[in-house]
Amino acid sequence: MYKYAQDVASVAGKLIHNSTNPAVKTVAALSKIPSPLLYFPFLDDIISGRKQTDSLKKIIGDGDKGYDSLAYYKLLVQTEIGYSKRMTKGDTAIAFFGPNGLRDMLQRKAIKHFITPINELHEKPENVRMKAIDSLSPADIYYMLVMGETEIYTSSYKHSFNRMLQRMGKKPATDSLLLNVNFDYFKKFIKMAANFNKLDTFLNLMPASSSEVVMKAFVSKLEAANTLEDAVDVADSYSSINNKNLQANILSYVNLNEERCADNNNYRGKIIYSLLKTIFLSADSSNKIDISAAIGIPPIYTIDNKALADDSGRIVQQVFFYGDEDGQKFFPQYVNSFSTKEWKINSSFKEWVEIKSIKDPKVWIYVNRPLNNDKNLDDTAQVHLNAYLKKNNLKPTIVTHRGHSYWLDRTMARMAGDAKIIVLGSCGGYKNLSHLIEINPDAHIISTKQIGTGNINQIVTNSLNQTLLSGKQLVWKTMWDNISASFAKQPKELKETWEDYVPPYKNLGAIFIKAYNKKTEAE
Repeated sequence: MYKYAQDVASVAGKLIHNSTNPAVKTVAALSKIPSPLLYFPFLDDIISGRKQTDSLKKIIGDGDKGYDSLAYYKLLVQTEIGYSKRMTKGDTAIAFFGPNGLRDMLQRKAIKHFITPINELHEKPENVRMKAIDSLSPADIYYMLVMGETEIYTSSYKHSFNRMLQRMGKKPATDSLLLNVNFDYFKKFIKMAANFNKLDTFLNLMPASSSEVVMKAFVSKLEAANTLEDAVDVADSYSSINNKNLQANILSYVNLNEERCADNNNYRGKIIYSLLKTIFLSADSSNKIDISAAIGIPPIYTIDNKALADDSGRIVQQVFFYGDEDGQKFFPQYVNSFSTKEWKINSSFKEWVEIKSIKDPKVWIYVNRPLNNDKNLDDTAQVHLNAYLKKNNLKPTIVTHRGHSYWLDRTMARMAGDAKIIVLGSCGGYKNLSHLIEINPDAHIISTKQIGTGNINQIVTNSLNQTLLSGKQLVWKTMWDNISASFAKQPKELKETWEDYVPPYKNLGAIFIKAYNKKTEAE
Protein backbone atom coordinates (compact mmCIF):
# COMPACT_ATOMS: atom_id res chain seq x y z
CA MET A 1 0.00 0.00 0.00
CA TYR A 2 2.94 2.32 0.73
CA LYS A 3 4.08 1.99 -2.87
CA TYR A 4 0.70 3.06 -4.22
CA ALA A 5 0.30 5.78 -1.60
CA GLN A 6 3.58 7.38 -2.66
CA ASP A 7 2.28 7.75 -6.22
CA VAL A 8 -0.25 10.45 -5.34
CA ALA A 9 -1.18 11.12 -8.96
CA SER A 10 -2.20 7.53 -9.70
CA VAL A 11 -5.75 6.26 -9.35
CA ALA A 12 -4.75 3.99 -6.46
CA GLY A 13 -2.82 6.81 -4.81
CA LYS A 14 -5.80 9.15 -4.98
CA LEU A 15 -8.09 6.51 -3.50
CA ILE A 16 -5.68 5.92 -0.62
CA HIS A 17 -5.23 9.61 0.17
CA ASN A 18 -8.99 10.24 0.00
CA SER A 19 -9.87 7.28 2.22
CA THR A 20 -11.51 7.85 5.60
CA ASN A 21 -10.37 4.48 6.98
CA PRO A 22 -8.04 5.20 9.96
CA ALA A 23 -5.47 2.59 8.94
CA VAL A 24 -5.41 3.75 5.32
CA LYS A 25 -5.21 7.40 6.39
CA THR A 26 -2.22 6.57 8.58
CA VAL A 27 -0.47 4.77 5.73
CA ALA A 28 -1.15 7.75 3.47
CA ALA A 29 0.37 10.12 6.01
CA LEU A 30 3.42 7.92 6.58
CA SER A 31 4.05 7.62 2.84
CA LYS A 32 4.92 11.31 2.77
CA ILE A 33 7.76 11.12 5.29
CA PRO A 34 11.33 9.75 4.87
CA SER A 35 11.92 6.03 5.58
CA PRO A 36 8.20 5.21 5.85
CA LEU A 37 8.76 1.45 6.07
CA LEU A 38 10.59 1.88 9.37
CA TYR A 39 7.34 3.18 10.85
CA PHE A 40 5.27 0.29 9.50
CA PRO A 41 5.94 -2.21 12.36
CA PHE A 42 4.33 0.30 14.74
CA LEU A 43 1.27 0.94 12.57
CA ASP A 44 -1.18 -0.50 15.08
CA ASP A 45 0.18 1.68 17.88
CA ILE A 46 0.23 4.76 15.64
CA ILE A 47 -3.40 4.26 14.63
CA SER A 48 -4.47 3.77 18.25
CA GLY A 49 -2.46 6.77 19.44
CA ARG A 50 -0.15 4.72 21.68
CA LYS A 51 2.82 5.92 19.63
CA GLN A 52 3.32 9.24 17.87
CA THR A 53 5.21 9.68 14.61
CA ASP A 54 7.07 12.67 16.06
CA SER A 55 8.52 10.58 18.89
CA LEU A 56 9.34 7.75 16.50
CA LYS A 57 11.10 10.20 14.20
CA LYS A 58 13.61 10.94 16.97
CA ILE A 59 14.76 7.31 16.65
CA ILE A 60 14.18 6.70 12.95
CA GLY A 61 15.67 9.99 11.86
CA ASP A 62 15.19 11.87 8.65
CA GLY A 63 16.17 9.77 5.67
CA ASP A 64 19.79 8.66 6.08
CA LYS A 65 20.42 11.02 8.98
CA GLY A 66 19.67 10.50 12.64
CA TYR A 67 18.80 6.78 12.56
CA ASP A 68 19.50 5.22 15.98
CA SER A 69 19.81 1.50 15.23
CA LEU A 70 20.11 0.49 18.89
CA ALA A 71 17.08 2.45 20.08
CA TYR A 72 15.09 1.27 17.06
CA TYR A 73 15.85 -2.38 17.79
CA LYS A 74 14.97 -1.96 21.47
CA LEU A 75 11.67 -0.37 20.48
CA LEU A 76 10.94 -3.29 18.16
CA VAL A 77 11.59 -5.70 21.03
CA GLN A 78 9.30 -3.88 23.44
CA THR A 79 6.59 -3.67 20.79
CA GLU A 80 6.97 -7.39 20.06
CA ILE A 81 6.53 -8.18 23.75
CA GLY A 82 3.38 -6.07 23.88
CA TYR A 83 1.91 -7.41 20.66
CA SER A 84 2.68 -11.04 21.55
CA LYS A 85 0.84 -10.59 24.85
CA ARG A 86 -2.17 -9.25 22.96
CA MET A 87 -2.04 -12.19 20.58
CA THR A 88 -2.39 -14.67 23.46
CA LYS A 89 -5.74 -13.02 24.10
CA GLY A 90 -6.84 -13.33 20.48
CA ASP A 91 -5.97 -9.76 19.51
CA THR A 92 -3.54 -9.64 16.58
CA ALA A 93 -2.00 -6.24 15.94
CA ILE A 94 -2.01 -4.67 12.49
CA ALA A 95 1.32 -5.14 10.67
CA PHE A 96 2.46 -7.82 13.13
CA PHE A 97 3.13 -10.30 10.33
CA GLY A 98 4.08 -10.04 6.67
CA PRO A 99 6.77 -8.13 4.75
CA ASN A 100 8.07 -5.13 6.70
CA GLY A 101 5.78 -6.06 9.58
CA LEU A 102 7.01 -6.13 13.16
CA ARG A 103 8.41 -9.66 13.17
CA ASP A 104 9.97 -9.33 9.75
CA MET A 105 11.66 -6.07 10.72
CA LEU A 106 12.75 -7.41 14.11
CA GLN A 107 14.49 -10.34 12.47
CA ARG A 108 16.17 -8.20 9.83
CA LYS A 109 17.48 -5.68 12.35
CA ALA A 110 18.65 -8.38 14.79
CA ILE A 111 20.70 -9.96 12.03
CA LYS A 112 21.96 -6.73 10.48
CA HIS A 113 22.93 -4.78 13.59
CA PHE A 114 24.06 -7.53 15.95
CA ILE A 115 24.45 -11.06 14.59
CA THR A 116 26.31 -10.15 11.41
CA PRO A 117 28.86 -7.93 13.21
CA ILE A 118 29.66 -10.50 15.91
CA ASN A 119 29.84 -13.29 13.33
CA GLU A 120 32.20 -11.32 11.12
CA LEU A 121 34.50 -10.54 14.05
CA HIS A 122 34.77 -14.18 15.14
CA GLU A 123 38.58 -14.08 15.03
CA LYS A 124 38.83 -10.92 17.16
CA PRO A 125 39.18 -10.82 20.98
CA GLU A 126 35.87 -11.40 22.71
CA ASN A 127 35.51 -7.86 24.07
CA VAL A 128 35.99 -6.45 20.56
CA ARG A 129 33.81 -9.02 18.87
CA MET A 130 30.85 -8.68 21.22
CA LYS A 131 30.86 -4.89 21.49
CA ALA A 132 27.78 -4.63 19.27
CA ILE A 133 25.57 -6.16 21.98
CA ASP A 134 27.07 -4.33 24.96
CA SER A 135 23.94 -2.21 25.40
CA LEU A 136 21.37 -4.97 24.94
CA SER A 137 19.16 -6.15 27.79
CA PRO A 138 18.46 -9.84 28.48
CA ALA A 139 15.18 -9.58 26.53
CA ASP A 140 16.96 -7.83 23.65
CA ILE A 141 19.50 -10.67 23.45
CA TYR A 142 16.75 -13.28 23.76
CA TYR A 143 15.03 -11.96 20.65
CA MET A 144 18.32 -11.53 18.85
CA LEU A 145 19.02 -15.23 19.39
CA VAL A 146 15.65 -16.60 18.30
CA MET A 147 15.44 -14.27 15.32
CA GLY A 148 18.92 -15.22 14.17
CA GLU A 149 18.55 -18.99 14.39
CA THR A 150 19.71 -19.66 10.83
CA GLU A 151 22.54 -17.11 10.83
CA ILE A 152 24.28 -17.13 14.19
CA TYR A 153 27.63 -18.88 14.62
CA THR A 154 28.10 -21.35 17.46
CA SER A 155 30.60 -19.14 19.26
CA SER A 156 28.43 -16.06 18.68
CA TYR A 157 25.50 -17.82 20.29
CA LYS A 158 27.47 -19.02 23.30
CA HIS A 159 29.03 -15.63 24.02
CA SER A 160 25.63 -13.95 23.60
CA PHE A 161 23.90 -16.52 25.81
CA ASN A 162 26.48 -15.97 28.56
CA ARG A 163 26.03 -12.20 28.35
CA MET A 164 22.27 -12.60 28.54
CA LEU A 165 22.67 -14.46 31.84
CA GLN A 166 25.24 -11.98 33.18
CA ARG A 167 22.85 -9.09 32.64
CA MET A 168 20.22 -10.82 34.72
CA GLY A 169 22.30 -10.18 37.85
CA LYS A 170 24.29 -12.26 40.30
CA LYS A 171 21.42 -14.70 40.77
CA PRO A 172 19.73 -14.94 37.37
CA ALA A 173 16.25 -16.44 37.35
CA THR A 174 15.70 -17.61 33.82
CA ASP A 175 12.01 -18.32 34.34
CA SER A 176 11.54 -14.59 34.92
CA LEU A 177 13.01 -13.93 31.48
CA LEU A 178 10.43 -16.20 29.86
CA LEU A 179 7.68 -14.50 31.83
CA ASN A 180 8.99 -11.10 30.76
CA VAL A 181 8.70 -12.03 27.08
CA ASN A 182 5.34 -13.77 27.62
CA PHE A 183 6.89 -17.09 26.55
CA ASP A 184 7.11 -15.62 23.06
CA TYR A 185 9.19 -17.90 20.79
CA PHE A 186 10.10 -19.97 23.84
CA LYS A 187 9.94 -23.28 21.94
CA LYS A 188 12.45 -21.94 19.44
CA PHE A 189 14.62 -20.69 22.29
CA ILE A 190 14.54 -24.07 24.05
CA LYS A 191 15.41 -25.87 20.82
CA MET A 192 18.38 -23.57 20.20
CA ALA A 193 19.58 -23.89 23.80
CA ALA A 194 19.50 -27.67 23.40
CA ASN A 195 21.36 -27.53 20.09
CA PHE A 196 24.08 -25.35 21.59
CA ASN A 197 24.33 -27.47 24.75
CA LYS A 198 23.03 -24.66 26.95
CA LEU A 199 19.65 -26.09 27.94
CA ASP A 200 20.84 -27.60 31.21
CA THR A 201 22.37 -24.28 32.19
CA PHE A 202 19.18 -22.40 31.37
CA LEU A 203 16.88 -24.82 33.21
CA ASN A 204 19.13 -25.05 36.27
CA LEU A 205 18.80 -21.30 36.80
CA MET A 206 15.11 -21.58 37.64
CA PRO A 207 13.24 -23.52 40.33
CA ALA A 208 12.73 -27.20 39.54
CA SER A 209 8.97 -26.67 39.46
CA SER A 210 9.37 -23.93 36.83
CA SER A 211 11.72 -26.10 34.79
CA GLU A 212 9.09 -28.84 34.73
CA VAL A 213 6.42 -26.38 33.61
CA VAL A 214 8.66 -25.06 30.81
CA MET A 215 9.54 -28.48 29.43
CA LYS A 216 5.97 -29.74 29.69
CA ALA A 217 4.84 -26.70 27.73
CA PHE A 218 7.61 -27.29 25.20
CA VAL A 219 6.26 -30.77 24.47
CA SER A 220 2.53 -30.09 24.83
CA LYS A 221 -0.12 -29.29 22.20
CA LEU A 222 2.13 -30.01 19.25
CA GLU A 223 -0.94 -31.09 17.32
CA ALA A 224 -2.48 -27.62 17.61
CA ALA A 225 0.07 -25.94 15.35
CA ASN A 226 -0.68 -25.51 11.65
CA THR A 227 2.69 -27.03 10.72
CA LEU A 228 4.97 -29.71 12.14
CA GLU A 229 7.60 -27.14 13.11
CA ASP A 230 7.09 -27.41 16.88
CA ALA A 231 7.17 -31.21 16.72
CA VAL A 232 10.35 -31.11 14.64
CA ASP A 233 11.91 -28.72 17.17
CA VAL A 234 11.11 -31.19 19.95
CA ALA A 235 12.64 -34.04 17.93
CA ASP A 236 15.79 -32.07 17.13
CA SER A 237 16.14 -30.93 20.74
CA TYR A 238 15.92 -34.47 22.06
CA SER A 239 18.80 -35.54 19.83
CA SER A 240 20.93 -32.72 21.25
CA ILE A 241 20.29 -33.41 24.93
CA ASN A 242 22.88 -35.44 26.81
CA ASN A 243 21.22 -35.23 30.22
CA LYS A 244 19.56 -38.64 30.69
CA ASN A 245 17.13 -37.35 33.32
CA LEU A 246 15.97 -34.57 31.03
CA GLN A 247 15.57 -37.03 28.16
CA ALA A 248 13.52 -39.29 30.42
CA ASN A 249 11.31 -36.37 31.44
CA ILE A 250 10.70 -35.37 27.83
CA LEU A 251 9.82 -38.96 26.95
CA SER A 252 7.36 -39.10 29.85
CA TYR A 253 5.74 -35.85 28.69
CA VAL A 254 5.43 -37.32 25.19
CA ASN A 255 3.70 -40.38 26.66
CA LEU A 256 1.29 -38.21 28.64
CA ASN A 257 0.40 -36.20 25.56
CA GLU A 258 -0.09 -39.34 23.50
CA GLU A 259 -2.56 -40.56 26.11
CA ARG A 260 -4.30 -37.18 26.14
CA CYS A 261 -4.73 -37.23 22.37
CA ALA A 262 -5.98 -40.82 22.47
CA ASP A 263 -8.55 -39.92 25.14
CA ASN A 264 -9.71 -36.98 23.03
CA ASN A 265 -9.71 -38.98 19.77
CA ASN A 266 -7.28 -36.47 18.30
CA TYR A 267 -5.94 -38.37 15.30
CA ARG A 268 -3.22 -35.89 14.35
CA GLY A 269 -1.98 -35.70 17.91
CA LYS A 270 -1.88 -39.47 18.30
CA ILE A 271 0.31 -39.78 15.20
CA ILE A 272 2.68 -36.99 16.27
CA TYR A 273 3.27 -38.27 19.79
CA SER A 274 3.36 -41.94 18.82
CA LEU A 275 6.07 -41.24 16.25
CA LEU A 276 8.07 -39.07 18.65
CA LYS A 277 7.92 -41.79 21.29
CA THR A 278 9.16 -44.46 18.89
CA ILE A 279 11.91 -42.23 17.51
CA PHE A 280 13.11 -41.23 20.99
CA LEU A 281 13.13 -44.82 22.21
CA SER A 282 15.07 -45.92 19.13
CA ALA A 283 17.75 -43.32 19.87
CA ASP A 284 18.81 -45.51 22.81
CA SER A 285 20.51 -48.55 21.26
CA SER A 286 19.74 -50.64 24.36
CA ASN A 287 16.05 -50.59 23.34
CA LYS A 288 17.00 -52.47 20.15
CA ILE A 289 14.36 -50.79 18.01
CA ASP A 290 14.74 -50.92 14.23
CA ILE A 291 13.47 -47.43 13.55
CA SER A 292 13.05 -48.00 9.82
CA ALA A 293 10.80 -51.00 10.35
CA ALA A 294 8.99 -49.45 13.31
CA ILE A 295 7.86 -46.29 11.53
CA GLY A 296 7.80 -47.53 7.95
CA ILE A 297 10.58 -45.57 6.27
CA PRO A 298 13.58 -46.76 4.21
CA PRO A 299 16.79 -47.68 6.10
CA ILE A 300 18.48 -44.69 7.71
CA TYR A 301 21.71 -46.31 8.89
CA THR A 302 22.97 -47.59 5.53
CA ILE A 303 22.59 -47.10 1.81
CA ASP A 304 23.77 -49.39 -0.99
CA ASN A 305 25.60 -48.26 -4.11
CA LYS A 306 22.85 -49.91 -6.14
CA ALA A 307 20.31 -47.53 -4.62
CA LEU A 308 22.41 -44.61 -5.84
CA ALA A 309 23.21 -45.87 -9.34
CA ASP A 310 21.08 -45.38 -12.44
CA ASP A 311 20.27 -48.07 -15.02
CA SER A 312 23.71 -47.60 -16.57
CA GLY A 313 25.45 -48.07 -13.24
CA ARG A 314 26.37 -44.39 -12.87
CA ILE A 315 26.23 -42.63 -9.51
CA VAL A 316 25.62 -39.01 -10.46
CA GLN A 317 26.32 -36.16 -8.08
CA GLN A 318 25.51 -32.48 -8.46
CA VAL A 319 27.31 -29.88 -6.39
CA PHE A 320 25.92 -26.35 -6.07
CA PHE A 321 28.43 -23.54 -5.57
CA TYR A 322 27.61 -19.84 -5.33
CA GLY A 323 29.58 -16.88 -6.60
CA ASP A 324 30.07 -15.09 -3.30
CA GLU A 325 33.41 -14.74 -1.53
CA ASP A 326 33.19 -18.12 0.22
CA GLY A 327 32.18 -19.96 -2.94
CA GLN A 328 35.07 -18.52 -4.92
CA LYS A 329 37.45 -19.33 -2.07
CA PHE A 330 36.48 -22.98 -1.64
CA PHE A 331 35.76 -23.97 -5.25
CA PRO A 332 39.43 -24.45 -6.27
CA GLN A 333 40.04 -26.38 -3.06
CA TYR A 334 37.07 -28.63 -3.85
CA VAL A 335 38.18 -29.42 -7.41
CA ASN A 336 41.82 -29.91 -6.41
CA SER A 337 40.85 -32.37 -3.68
CA PHE A 338 40.23 -35.06 -6.32
CA SER A 339 43.33 -37.15 -6.95
CA THR A 340 44.17 -37.55 -10.63
CA LYS A 341 45.05 -41.18 -9.85
CA GLU A 342 41.39 -41.88 -9.15
CA TRP A 343 39.52 -39.14 -10.99
CA LYS A 344 39.47 -37.58 -14.43
CA ILE A 345 38.77 -33.85 -14.20
CA ASN A 346 37.27 -32.17 -17.26
CA SER A 347 37.50 -28.38 -16.97
CA SER A 348 36.63 -27.64 -20.59
CA PHE A 349 33.10 -26.53 -19.79
CA LYS A 350 32.69 -22.79 -19.36
CA GLU A 351 30.13 -22.95 -16.56
CA TRP A 352 30.87 -26.19 -14.75
CA VAL A 353 33.45 -28.90 -14.12
CA GLU A 354 32.92 -32.61 -14.74
CA ILE A 355 34.71 -35.10 -12.48
CA LYS A 356 34.56 -38.84 -13.27
CA SER A 357 36.02 -41.84 -11.50
CA ILE A 358 38.66 -43.58 -13.63
CA LYS A 359 37.66 -47.07 -12.51
CA ASP A 360 34.35 -48.68 -11.65
CA PRO A 361 32.06 -47.98 -9.95
CA LYS A 362 31.16 -45.05 -12.15
CA VAL A 363 30.91 -41.96 -9.97
CA TRP A 364 30.24 -38.83 -12.02
CA ILE A 365 30.27 -35.43 -10.35
CA TYR A 366 29.07 -32.16 -11.87
CA VAL A 367 29.84 -28.92 -10.08
CA ASN A 368 28.91 -25.48 -11.35
CA ARG A 369 31.53 -22.76 -11.27
CA PRO A 370 30.97 -20.00 -8.66
CA LEU A 371 30.58 -17.28 -11.27
CA ASN A 372 29.78 -13.68 -10.40
CA ASN A 373 26.78 -13.68 -8.10
CA ASP A 374 26.10 -9.96 -8.48
CA LYS A 375 25.48 -10.57 -12.18
CA ASN A 376 23.51 -13.76 -11.43
CA LEU A 377 26.02 -15.78 -13.46
CA ASP A 378 26.19 -18.56 -10.86
CA ASP A 379 22.45 -19.11 -11.19
CA THR A 380 22.71 -19.11 -14.97
CA ALA A 381 25.46 -21.72 -14.76
CA GLN A 382 23.22 -23.93 -12.60
CA VAL A 383 20.35 -23.60 -15.07
CA HIS A 384 22.58 -24.53 -17.99
CA LEU A 385 24.11 -27.44 -16.07
CA ASN A 386 20.64 -28.75 -15.25
CA ALA A 387 19.72 -28.61 -18.93
CA TYR A 388 22.90 -30.51 -19.82
CA LEU A 389 22.18 -33.20 -17.22
CA LYS A 390 18.62 -33.60 -18.42
CA LYS A 391 19.65 -33.77 -22.07
CA ASN A 392 22.16 -36.52 -21.27
CA ASN A 393 19.78 -38.45 -19.01
CA LEU A 394 21.93 -37.84 -15.94
CA LYS A 395 19.85 -37.69 -12.78
CA PRO A 396 21.73 -36.79 -9.59
CA THR A 397 21.08 -39.09 -6.65
CA ILE A 398 23.56 -37.18 -4.48
CA VAL A 399 23.25 -33.42 -4.07
CA THR A 400 25.70 -31.23 -2.18
CA HIS A 401 24.87 -27.65 -1.25
CA ARG A 402 28.12 -25.69 -0.88
CA GLY A 403 26.77 -22.35 0.20
CA HIS A 404 25.21 -20.40 3.03
CA SER A 405 21.72 -21.32 4.21
CA TYR A 406 20.28 -18.26 2.46
CA TRP A 407 21.27 -19.81 -0.90
CA LEU A 408 19.44 -23.05 -0.13
CA ASP A 409 16.16 -21.87 -1.67
CA ARG A 410 17.96 -21.59 -4.99
CA THR A 411 19.53 -25.03 -4.63
CA MET A 412 16.15 -26.56 -3.83
CA ALA A 413 14.61 -24.82 -6.84
CA ARG A 414 17.27 -26.41 -9.09
CA MET A 415 17.15 -29.93 -7.63
CA ALA A 416 15.96 -32.63 -10.00
CA GLY A 417 14.22 -34.38 -7.10
CA ASP A 418 14.38 -37.83 -5.52
CA ALA A 419 17.99 -37.46 -4.41
CA LYS A 420 19.05 -40.22 -2.03
CA ILE A 421 21.81 -38.30 -0.23
CA ILE A 422 21.86 -34.56 0.46
CA VAL A 423 24.87 -32.86 2.04
CA LEU A 424 24.25 -29.43 3.53
CA GLY A 425 25.69 -26.92 5.86
CA SER A 426 22.87 -25.48 7.91
CA CYS A 427 19.48 -26.31 6.43
CA GLY A 428 18.11 -23.03 7.75
CA GLY A 429 15.30 -24.37 9.91
CA TYR A 430 12.05 -26.27 9.58
CA LYS A 431 10.73 -24.62 6.42
CA ASN A 432 13.72 -25.68 4.35
CA LEU A 433 13.95 -29.13 5.93
CA SER A 434 10.29 -29.80 5.20
CA HIS A 435 10.64 -28.63 1.60
CA LEU A 436 13.79 -30.72 1.08
CA ILE A 437 11.94 -33.86 2.14
CA GLU A 438 8.97 -32.93 -0.02
CA ILE A 439 11.28 -32.81 -3.05
CA ASN A 440 13.41 -35.80 -1.98
CA PRO A 441 11.16 -38.02 0.20
CA ASP A 442 13.73 -40.73 0.94
CA ALA A 443 16.87 -38.60 1.18
CA HIS A 444 19.55 -39.23 3.78
CA ILE A 445 20.35 -35.71 4.97
CA ILE A 446 23.68 -34.59 6.41
CA SER A 447 23.41 -31.18 8.01
CA THR A 448 24.73 -29.11 10.87
CA LYS A 449 22.89 -27.58 13.79
CA GLN A 450 24.66 -24.33 13.13
CA ILE A 451 26.73 -22.82 10.31
CA GLY A 452 28.64 -25.23 8.09
CA THR A 453 32.28 -24.60 7.23
CA GLY A 454 33.98 -25.19 3.92
CA ASN A 455 36.84 -27.20 5.39
CA ILE A 456 34.57 -29.64 7.21
CA ASN A 457 32.18 -29.93 4.29
CA GLN A 458 35.18 -30.91 2.18
CA ILE A 459 36.18 -33.67 4.60
CA VAL A 460 32.62 -35.06 4.61
CA THR A 461 32.50 -34.99 0.81
CA ASN A 462 35.89 -36.69 0.47
CA SER A 463 34.92 -39.43 2.90
CA LEU A 464 31.64 -40.00 1.08
CA ASN A 465 33.35 -40.23 -2.31
CA GLN A 466 35.99 -42.65 -1.06
CA THR A 467 33.26 -44.95 0.23
CA LEU A 468 31.48 -44.77 -3.12
CA LEU A 469 34.70 -45.63 -4.98
CA SER A 470 35.20 -48.68 -2.77
CA GLY A 471 31.89 -50.08 -3.99
CA LYS A 472 30.99 -51.02 -0.43
CA GLN A 473 27.75 -50.34 1.34
CA LEU A 474 27.71 -46.89 2.89
CA VAL A 475 27.38 -47.32 6.66
CA TRP A 476 26.84 -43.90 8.17
CA LYS A 477 28.01 -44.75 11.67
CA THR A 478 31.29 -46.18 10.39
CA MET A 479 31.90 -43.15 8.21
CA TRP A 480 31.01 -40.79 11.05
CA ASP A 481 33.26 -42.57 13.55
CA ASN A 482 36.17 -42.41 11.11
CA ILE A 483 35.73 -38.69 10.52
CA SER A 484 35.33 -38.04 14.25
CA ALA A 485 38.58 -39.87 14.93
CA SER A 486 40.36 -37.61 12.44
CA PHE A 487 39.18 -34.56 14.41
CA ALA A 488 40.33 -35.89 17.78
CA LYS A 489 43.61 -33.95 17.69
CA GLN A 490 42.30 -30.89 15.89
CA PRO A 491 41.97 -27.47 17.59
CA LYS A 492 39.06 -27.25 20.03
CA GLU A 493 37.01 -24.81 17.95
CA LEU A 494 37.26 -26.94 14.80
CA LYS A 495 36.42 -30.08 16.76
CA GLU A 496 33.36 -28.41 18.31
CA THR A 497 32.22 -27.25 14.88
CA TRP A 498 32.44 -30.83 13.61
CA GLU A 499 30.43 -32.05 16.59
CA ASP A 500 27.56 -29.84 15.43
CA TYR A 501 27.27 -31.89 12.21
CA VAL A 502 24.42 -34.38 12.24
CA PRO A 503 24.50 -37.73 10.38
CA PRO A 504 21.30 -38.99 8.73
CA TYR A 505 20.52 -41.51 11.47
CA LYS A 506 20.61 -38.80 14.15
CA ASN A 507 18.66 -36.20 12.20
CA LEU A 508 15.53 -36.84 14.24
CA GLY A 509 13.65 -33.87 12.82
CA ALA A 510 14.06 -35.18 9.28
CA ILE A 511 13.20 -38.71 10.38
CA PHE A 512 10.05 -37.42 12.06
CA ILE A 513 8.88 -35.54 8.94
CA LYS A 514 9.48 -38.60 6.74
CA ALA A 515 7.63 -40.86 9.16
CA TYR A 516 4.71 -38.45 9.53
CA ASN A 517 4.39 -38.08 5.76
CA LYS A 518 4.46 -41.86 5.26
CA LYS A 519 1.93 -42.40 8.03
CA THR A 520 -0.54 -39.82 6.78
CA GLU A 521 -0.16 -40.88 3.15
CA ALA A 522 -0.96 -44.48 4.04
CA GLU A 523 -4.10 -43.70 6.02
